[in-house]
Amino acid sequence: MPLLSIGEIFGFPVDASSQSAKKAWVTKPCPFRGNVPCTKASRSDPLGICSFSEGNQLTTVCPFRFLENGSLFRDAGRLVFGTGARIVAVPEIRILHLPGKKRKKIGKVDYLIARETPTGSLADFAAIEVQSVYISGASVRGAFHQFLDTGMLPSDAKRRPDFRSSAQKRLMPQLSLKVPVFRRWGKKFFVAVDRTFFSALPDFRRANSFVNSEVTWLVYPFSRTSEGEPYHIGKPEVVFSEWGDLQDALREGVPPSPQEILDEIAARPDALRFTV
Repeated sequence: MPLLSIGEIFGFPVDASSQSAKKAWVTKPCPFRGNVPCTKASRSDPLGICSFSEGNQLTTVCPFRFLENGSLFRDAGRLVFGTGARIVAVPEIRILHLPGKKRKKIGKVDYLIARETPTGSLADFAAIEVQSVYISGASVRGAFHQFLDTGMLPSDAKRRPDFRSSAQKRLMPQLSLKVPVFRRWGKKFFVAVDRTFFSALPDFRRANSFVNSEVTWLVYPFSRTSEGEPYHIGKPEVVFSEWGDLQDALREGVPPSPQEILDEIAARPDALRFTV
């Protein structure tokens, strides 16, 4: 993956020239959460980088970027509850009680969506996990502040997306904790990622239908038509998968043959030998 430049700051592309963009870079809102103040990394000095870019396509580095226009909740809701359903979406609900600590819960799910009946009661629910991409290399905060001060990005502002850490070290532990619970309940589990993240994942076998899908991927493109224009979330590619296939595909590394392990043990000069 090539080095990427900062794409959006406080919801606007860095090459924007509109008054709305210039105002946002001063007032520091999160437009994807209803223009509440951005709090990424700090409430007093938020690191308001939403994405990195290699042109007209984005790689998201903030999970709130997926909330544009509520598309994420509508897309998942239509799949699980059907077109025309009324849904309720809530963030950060913990689903696991700690043994012996009734008031302590873990396993925080990014979002739960529930179907609302005509009487206002809730009849069913599903989970949505959102995964953006980590960026490797030196801190980008200096470049970020230089942009806010001057309107220009420095030449050393480019960074490389770390898809491996984002997938194997962050996403898979989260799924390992939560997906088995929703499988037990018979509830659907969605994972929202951007197109560049998904394309970097190891190949895994696809399930043949939504009915058989234990983890359903919503793979979003973020693009624009020309320079200076805002980026927008597009319609997702929907990918069905089973949990066992994902565990095999996203495991850290590929196991060697048992004979390879024996050969390595035999070749080690620091081996210790005992009679038992």
